Amino acid sequence: MSPFSAVSAPSAVPRTTAGTGEADGDVHVISFPKCGRTWLRVLMAKAISEARGLPMEICRDLELTEFSAVDSAVPRIVFRHDDRVGRRTPEQLSWDKSFYRDRKVVLVLRDVRDTVVSCYFQRSRRKDNPYSGGLGMFLTEPEGSVRTCLTFWNIWHARQDVPAAFLRTSYERLAADTAGELARVLRFCGLPPAGAEALRTAADFGDFASPRTMERADAPGAERLRPAVPGDPESSRTRHGVVGGFRDHLTREQTGHVNGLVRRRLVLPWQEAALAADHWRPPRAR
Repeated sequence: MSPFSAVSAPSAVPRTTAGTGEADGDVHVISFPKCGRTWLRVLMAKAISEARGLPMEICRDLELTEFSAVDSAVPRIVFRHDDRVGRRTPEQLSWDKSFYRDRKVVLVLRDVRDTVVSCYFQRSRRKDNPYSGGLGMFLTEPEGSVRTCLTFWNIWHARQDVPAAFLRTSYERLAADTAGELARVLRFCGLPPAGAEALRTAADFGDFASPRTMERADAPGAERLRPAVPGDPESSRTRHGVVGGFRDHLTREQTGHVNGLVRRRLVLPWQEAALAADHWRPPRAR
């Protein structure tokens, strides 16, 4: 299959992507599961809190729309996976993104190998959705695994002109320059500029390698940060967050399998992002 043939829309247009009881907003931050959406959510919440002088307690369970209710300068920013993509096969994904026509969209990508490993741990260890197969089996699952992820990205590559504005960011860009990439996302959302100090504070606050993060996970209203299995960090939504951490879990053959799928099925312009760990360099210590 040509990398570009993957983005041809099906002849029969499937159901629309639309809100399913979730809050609507001016900006929708979307991603495939385990691409760093929760991390970005924490960063944005803290940056807005610091820059606008709004207590974090307003932002209950990291619902950023609570900030908008008390400060009209803050746009309504909502976070969603879009199309319940973690529960669909590639053929079940919708190409109709007209729901976003008058809204801004931020799409968060991540190295697909890190993504699928993290998805596997969530599926196999979270109480609400146990997966009994091994990691190698999960790579070939038709629902919510590698092929679904790549098709989801192909669809958004083809439909990125549908929203009022579209921004692509990535886990690796945030990891390489957290404050700088956070500032870029906030500007796109239409927020008043956040100063360097507010950005640094947000970056430090969102450092999931810090012991303070686990302390915050035990605070009221921090359900999104808590591991599903107490004491098991592999069941957390954030896990370890290491770029290229898939190397500790995938065999050479399994890595080659995923790499081949990327090269055969994903549009060429986004292949580098899907294999970002291969050319990623950690940031220099400040």
